[in-house]
This record gives sequence, C-alpha cells and structure tokens, in this order.
Amino acid sequence: MSEDLERPTIALHGITTVAGRYVIGAQPSHPGINLFACRLRMICSDSLRMTAPVIPQIGEPVSVSFASFGTLTGTVARQFEDGFEIGLEQSAAERDKLNSKITNFSENLWTTTSDRRSAQRVMPSNPRTVIARPDNWSQPCLIVDYSISGAAVSAAFQPAVGEIVTVGRVTGEVVRLFDFGFAVRFFEPQSADNIEGLLEAPEEWRDVMRRTFRAV
Repeated sequence: MSEDLERPTIALHGITTVAGRYVIGAQPSHPGINLFACRLRMICSDSLRMTAPVIPQIGEPVSVSFASFGTLTGTVARQFEDGFEIGLEQSAAERDKLNSKITNFSENLWTTTSDRRSAQRVMPSNPRTVIARPDNWSQPCLIVDYSISGAAVSAAFQPAVGEIVTVGRVTGEVVRLFDFGFAVRFFEPQSADNIEGLLEAPEEWRDVMRRTFRAV
C-alpha cells in the first residue's frame, strides 16, 4: 500500500462560521472580477466545499484562503446551486498539516458560545442571495456579514461609492469598497428579528436559479 493511501482523511461537515476569500484562475486578483468572499461548508484533506457568489467552471483552478486553514489550491470538481467543491492539490506533508488543522479546529469548534441576537455583526445562515440595481439589473452575491444598519457583500462587480443597490429585499447605499467586495448602508435600520429573512433572495428569484442550475 502506498504512503498516501495509508494516511487517514479527516473530514469536517456542517461548518457555518468560517469566512474566507477565493481567486478564480491564475491571473492577478482583482475585486469583483476574480476575487470574491466565500463561506466554508465542508473540508477534508482532499477537498473542500464552499458557498460562493460566483461559481467557476468544472476543472477551473481556484486558490482559497481561510484564517483557520491557510491558503489552499485546487480545481473545481463539482458545482452546486449555491457554490462549488474543489479537489485539493497537496503533497503528503501538506495533507498531514491540513489534517492537523482540521482536527484542532474541530476540537475548538464548540468551546465558545455566541448570541446571534446580541451580536453587532452576524454571519447569515444562508449567505448567498441576490443584489440588484434600480434599472432591474441583478446577479447572485454573498453576504459576508450584516448588522441592522448594513451589510458586507461580495459579487462579480465593484460598484461606485454612493451607488444605490438592493440586497435581497433591503435597499441601501454603497459606502465603502474592500479587496473582496463592498459595504452597503441600509437607508433605514432593520428589525433584528426580521432582517435575515429580508436579506434572503425572493422566492421567485431562487426558483429561477434552481431551474438554471438543473439545466446546466
């Protein structure tokens, strides 16, 4: 049996609180073109799955970075309605190192508690939604985090500061640009009890996305 086959594969599923960023292709990274935010969903020593605003083609190279796991590279192996999975390209030593990080992360995952209602900024349970402009232009986006007064967003475009956009069903103004996206300040503070539902994509838009994905 080869050395690689003897090495165990440690998998961690159901992750909901690890945000990162990814670059599609081998070109220099540019926000809104090939650099975007993402949310990790599953990771093991051979692959990872994430929720993302832009879904690359099968076989396309991707580099993804998470604070807890470092920078990982691979190619797109599967596409999903809300993101994609990449197969990781690693040496045996790199696989061992990642396995160790996954083990440490798993052991510490439930050692802290959080109160979603009292947190100033919250990571939504369903981060992939839709962003629209007043001229009815719209596309998928990813909410990095939000508060009752605004949200950090990543999408396949970089708007101008001052531009009016609607995230889900909440309208606001772009107030700042990041390397992976931009910040939107809502015109009115939202209810802490209702805001996450308002930030989700309208059902009719989600139906269109599901039909489009099944047709691919």
